[in-house]
Amino acid sequence: MNRPYRVICHMAMSIDGRAAGHYLSAVEFGPYGKAYEETLQAYGSDNWICGRITFEQHITLGNKVDLSIYSDEAIPREDYIHPAAFSTYAIAVDPEGKLGWQTNVIGDEYPERRGDHIVTILSEAVSDRYLAHLRKVGVSYIFAGKSKPLSMTVALDKLHSHFGIETFMLVGGGFVNGSFASEGLVDEISLIIAPLIEGVSDSVSLFEFGNSVDQRIRKFRLDKFERIGPDGIRLNYLSE
Repeated sequence: MNRPYRVICHMAMSIDGRAAGHYLSAVEFGPYGKAYEETLQAYGSDNWICGRITFEQHITLGNKVDLSIYSDEAIPREDYIHPAAFSTYAIAVDPEGKLGWQTNVIGDEYPERRGDHIVTILSEAVSDRYLAHLRKVGVSYIFAGKSKPLSMTVALDKLHSHFGIETFMLVGGGFVNGSFASEGLVDEISLIIAPLIEGVSDSVSLFEFGNSVDQRIRKFRLDKFERIGPDGIRLNYLSE
């Protein structure tokens, strides 16, 4: 199927296939985390896509919004795009509207992406009060389904239409990656494997299909590989 855009999934993982876990904060992961970030920035992407948990852990830092200050006035379930002109975007997959945004751009919590305009992908089930808050702080939002699971195809079609994005950079976590992969949307995988074992069975893997409707096997071919740091490796795969 021809699409006017492509999706690159760039991730780091442990030897045992975990995309999350304690190993990420270990000092031994340092050189591989650095290589991951350098590779991500080398792509020169104008956007990055993460799930709610990743944004909550690293960007909003668990902040909660006081929605009681807003009224229950009905807001149409139509996409809202902030009128200011932006050229780079931080895109959050947040079906239930839980992220506590206080501004509409990335700040000092992620210096490499400072100034990226925040765009959130929602379900129509979010509250009117939450939508009122997003409008107040200037966060753009689009709808990709009436409830979970969202349609990532609908989301990307809209993002391409609204912002002209041609290459999307998908950077986790595993369930969000799985949502895109289950719809056959991942065109390339850039994977840095750190020589560490997480060893915890409930740590999220690279791709988690969860309750996705389509769980067909997705096949990729190896495009290139290179050594990273003292004992890591980077693999690049292309979709077949």
